[in-house]
Amino acid sequence: MIFVLVHGINDTRVKFKAMQAVLENQGHRCIVPSLTPKNGSSGLAYLARQLNGIICAEIDGSKAKICLVGFSMGGLVARYYLQELDGCKYVSQFFSIATPHHGSVLAYLSSNLGGKDMRPGSGFLRMLAQSEMRLQGVDSYSYWTPFDLMILPATSSIWAKAVNIKVNALCHPLMVKNGRIIADMLAKVEIAESAGLGDNRL
Repeated sequence: MIFVLVHGINDTRVKFKAMQAVLENQGHRCIVPSLTPKNGSSGLAYLARQLNGIICAEIDGSKAKICLVGFSMGGLVARYYLQELDGCKYVSQFFSIATPHHGSVLAYLSSNLGGKDMRPGSGFLRMLAQSEMRLQGVDSYSYWTPFDLMILPATSSIWAKAVNIKVNALCHPLMVKNGRIIADMLAKVEIAESAGLGDNRL
């Protein structure tokens, strides 16, 4: 299985160092880009188009299915890729981790385009809500913690389209390193592969 890991605001691919090591140790290939600008100043759609180009170049006609993982802002970037750039044709499972599916009030502290995209009720979030039916063929999961002080309210990570999984991680940054989350993703991938959900659909 190919895992594509999408980092959050002001992060780089290094954020996924621990997760990547576990996934690769289990025999999975990981594509872990550092998207720029990492502060999202060009908007989340811009980052999603960048992600699309990287994925297309990396898979280069491969028929292997993708498991897409998005942390924080990266979950919204991943959703734009899935819903607006036809990424759903290549992705079998989507795991969002501490993602502000309904925005975060902290985004009002940012005046750049990405910050505006993540404000509750933004045009970007309304667009994603309107097109999420395109994810019907993608198994989606959302991991969230009630102790999240970056996603406010923390319940913004609860997403009706997904299976929501509460994890009592003590803070936002630790979610991406949480052993329970990584183990749960691997278990879900194994179940899907056993059921044939990772087969080619291209």
